[in-house]
Amino acid sequence: MKIRATLIPILLAMPLAIASAQDTTEEAAPSVDTSKWRCKFCEFEEGWYADITLGLGNVADDSFKFGEYNGLNEAGTYLIGDANARYRSEDATYLDLSVTDVGLDTRSLAIEGGRQGSYDLFLRYDELPHFISDSASTPYLGSGSDRLTLPAGWVSAGSTAGMTALPQSLREVDLDTQRTRLGAGISINTDSPWSYRVNLRRDDKEGSKRGGGAFLFNSAQLVEPVDYVTDEIDAAISYARKDWQATLAYYVSTFTNNNESLTWENAFAPLVPAPAEGQLALPPDNEFQQLTLSAAYQIDSRNHLGADFAVGRMEQNEKLLQATLNPALVVPPLPDDSANAEVDTTNARIKFVSMTTDRLRLSASYSYDERDNKTPQLMYDWVVTDIVLATQRGNLPYSYTRNSVKLRADYDYSGGTRFGVGYDIDERERTFQEVDETSEDTLWGTIRVRSVDTLFLEFKLATSSRDASASEIVTAIVPPQNALMNKYNMADRERDSIGVFASFMPRPDYSVGLSLDSARDQFDKSELGLTKSSDNSANVDLTAMLSDTINVNTFIGRQRIKSSQSGSQTFAGADWSATTTDSFDNFGIGMNYILIEDQLDVGADYSRARSTGEIAVTSGSPGQAFPDLDTELETIRIYLNYRLDENLTLQAAYWHETYDSSDWAVDGVAPDTVSNLLSYGELSPDYSNNVVKLAMRYRF
Repeated sequence: MKIRATLIPILLAMPLAIASAQDTTEEAAPSVDTSKWRCKFCEFEEGWYADITLGLGNVADDSFKFGEYNGLNEAGTYLIGDANARYRSEDATYLDLSVTDVGLDTRSLAIEGGRQGSYDLFLRYDELPHFISDSASTPYLGSGSDRLTLPAGWVSAGSTAGMTALPQSLREVDLDTQRTRLGAGISINTDSPWSYRVNLRRDDKEGSKRGGGAFLFNSAQLVEPVDYVTDEIDAAISYARKDWQATLAYYVSTFTNNNESLTWENAFAPLVPAPAEGQLALPPDNEFQQLTLSAAYQIDSRNHLGADFAVGRMEQNEKLLQATLNPALVVPPLPDDSANAEVDTTNARIKFVSMTTDRLRLSASYSYDERDNKTPQLMYDWVVTDIVLATQRGNLPYSYTRNSVKLRADYDYSGGTRFGVGYDIDERERTFQEVDETSEDTLWGTIRVRSVDTLFLEFKLATSSRDASASEIVTAIVPPQNALMNKYNMADRERDSIGVFASFMPRPDYSVGLSLDSARDQFDKSELGLTKSSDNSANVDLTAMLSDTINVNTFIGRQRIKSSQSGSQTFAGADWSATTTDSFDNFGIGMNYILIEDQLDVGADYSRARSTGEIAVTSGSPGQAFPDLDTELETIRIYLNYRLDENLTLQAAYWHETYDSSDWAVDGVAPDTVSNLLSYGELSPDYSNNVVKLAMRYRF
């Protein structure tokens, strides 16, 4: 363990500075005005309470990116429909109903009811769209199915430039998925120590997404079908006494893909004999089951012990596809009809917490995680992109074990000041990897200061060192990896980090927040691969009640992530290096203004976010750089609420958003730009869109 020598004096010096700041703020702490405080929950609700929102909204332009997850992907008018209702009775019986986004593809319905402290039931329905791309095009017919064919009159060629029928054969295709989720559950609490719960959920996901296939050096971007069904069951039984409680839970997840493969016709006329069509396996059906036992024991008023133990199994027995559809290749039979994949998991955790004194709190925990891959290791004859029969290869059943220990101590020094220190150990063992073992030790310390309600400060310092066993060549991997290459997650690494968070409230109507974070990683023993990286961020936010009617909030932040790596073009030592710099900037300001108390209020929000990715490559002495990756998002929201009477409110809102992005890997790459790639010809998404909403909310 290589602990930085500078950490200890910093930790020792920080309490003196903080104590001085604490004394100053405690003397200046103003009194809190509680004259306007009200208790909203003092009266017991009984009977029905409901509110309904109805109205119309309008989206100015079509844009998949604008409506990626919110359902506002199409121009036009849509229905605004939301409703909430609740029922309460004196015998603790209750019912909650909720309906949202009736007029959009993001609609949801939730029903929950029962008797508090006795039983609860719920039913939930959700639609979750994901609009991926509306700028893709393809000559293939059958998009969304498991078979893609070329149109009549297609002209094959050795390159995309020779595909003379390509321009008139291109068809626009939307890439999107729609997930429908249905969930139900029940929980029962009895007068005895026993309680029970069962939750069920089904996800149906349909649509299409990006895919691709290749014949030797020629490749094509394909539309991959999505038709998935996932069923989940989560059941548990719990037992609780005064000093201890335990829960036995069972979870099972079953995944079904209604398409086992994707077949597509070859659009190229290759230089060597190639099949007329290719075939790709799609995500296979699989199942995961897990049994968990968790328990907690209150030894006495100062000592607490908790533990969890879980065993699980993943299985996948989908029928294997033939190695190729190329009739010119004679491939020996498969060694088995299925991979018979089976992975057992074991997870265990135990944690002890002790309030040794009124000021000192100690905790210790140990965790064990194991992934035991029992999939049979067989030798398979395989084909290189449906062209060449290659040497046999064996599948590699990766497994690992992880042991981690966490030790922590917290000490309340004086009113509002707390010191914390911890030591973490993380050890991992792997199979069929270049590095068999890694061990990482982390030492960290925190100081927290709270002064009445006006000041909260938190400082955290951490340093860690990860040691890896000698890197070795895995003979089963063909072709082998460069012996000098170290994967960043298994390489020797030194990491230092510091974090500062401050929240200051000089008056009840003003608050300021500040956060600073910095982390540095060094991979000094890595000749090839990631050699160093850094992550720095700063954020400031301010909230102010300028008057009884005006509230303003603003924030500004910046993050900068920089990393360096080295590589080799000749399968030898480093002969090139690259530096990647990602910058993120964000700013926002919002205001709420009550024009007429309890009747009319207006508000406005503005935010702007920008990211830039820079990649500089050095090969020998001359420097080369990729074009920057840029993204900018600007949003303006304005809303107005006018309360006509106690039950009826009129609502109006305007939303303007502009998004602009540039990606050199996509922009300017038409379907025939790259000679051996039949691409989608997509564009980096950009839009300038407007949404207007007019609605009425009625409470009864």
